Amino acid sequence: MSVQELGAGGAPVLDPDLWAALCGLGHTSEYRSGETLIFQGSPSESMLLLESGLTAVSAADPAGAEVFLAFRGPGSLLGEFGYLDRRPRSAMVRAVAPTRCRVLPRAVLDRFLLADPRASQALSAAVVAKMRAVTDRRVRYAQGRIGTRIARVLVDHAEEFGVPGPGPEVLLDVPLSQGRLADLVGARTRIVGLELARLQAAGLVDTGYRSRPRRLRVLDPAGLARRVLAAD
Repeated sequence: MSVQELGAGGAPVLDPDLWAALCGLGHTSEYRSGETLIFQGSPSESMLLLESGLTAVSAADPAGAEVFLAFRGPGSLLGEFGYLDRRPRSAMVRAVAPTRCRVLPRAVLDRFLLADPRASQALSAAVVAKMRAVTDRRVRYAQGRIGTRIARVLVDHAEEFGVPGPGPEVLLDVPLSQGRLADLVGARTRIVGLELARLQAAGLVDTGYRSRPRRLRVLDPAGLARRVLAAD
């Protein structure tokens, strides 16, 4: 996403005017790749606006293993759920590229929203829209054969984070490893590898095994989308 994070129906999560107003609050903070922006379980004392870069969201499962949930790019809200319900952070957010955020401390954001009820309503509506989109995606990634689930993930990430290549191909400009794919579709990493090999043999993707940094490429986006539609 280059401008605004999308919610239900593909609409921007925040109105551009509200986004611009929020960017005038708080302070800017920059993070190196690998640095943690938000720690799971920490107090929810701020909300972040992701202005540039890329982050990965994850959470610890009951056994303590880290489970990947999503990438978040420019235009994203970070820590908004904790800001609204005042509960500890439910997930960890880590930069996977040099990242710049606008940090809005709770006191600053509280004053702004108290002075502008319409902005407060818009922010709440945006969070609900985002939750609906997240829930819909999780349901879609849990339905059907593993190969179909993987294809859905690749189609979605090609639309959100894709960089056009020669011809119809699209480079997924995010570190979507087999382990992260496995977390998203609820499968073993080995099975994900086998399914990716099948998609590669069909001429639909290139796993990027020889590329550095390693990046997946969707060679035939239309063909991959047809495979998903056929399964649906």
